[in-house]
Amino acid sequence: MLQHKGTVILESERLILRKFTLDDAEAMYNNWACDAEVAKYMRWTAHKSIDETRNVLLNRIEKYNSLSTYHWAIVLKGTDTPIGNIVLICANEYDRCGEVAYCLGRQYWGQGIISEALKTVLRFGLTAVNFNRIEAYHSVNNMASGKVMRNAGMQYEGRMRQKYLSHVGFEDSDMYAILHEDLE
Repeated sequence: MLQHKGTVILESERLILRKFTLDDAEAMYNNWACDAEVAKYMRWTAHKSIDETRNVLLNRIEKYNSLSTYHWAIVLKGTDTPIGNIVLICANEYDRCGEVAYCLGRQYWGQGIISEALKTVLRFGLTAVNFNRIEAYHSVNNMASGKVMRNAGMQYEGRMRQKYLSHVGFEDSDMYAILHEDLE
């Protein structure tokens, strides 16, 4: 049985993962939400205004009332400025299966930040919440995301044709997963 905790503060060596606030709108907009390159393989398009970002945050913040909501702002220690986000979704309560997704501001790519955030969320989901399996997938055109998943201990499971619809069309995707028993 899952033991939902809600979006609690998580900490790693370099990062704090915390809830978003409306005060994060400007940083979210400037650091990643307005960047078409960050949104390239996502289901959402780059935001055209900070008001669009505020509306996304309002929706996100409303959902924090549910203990089954896990949506973190990624913040470097020593700052309080979000540089990305990571979400853990309960895909199937009965099967104790979750799904994780993330994005990060382009200026922070290639520094191991998202792998560190992903490892932290996977450990939390598998131990504290009691997921048995957590999955993630990425567009086959975004191989860097597959590297992030492997670095976080997830295992490649196969390719899915036209798994999701991004703003540029249907995306073939590579699927990764980690099981509770895979934790060291």
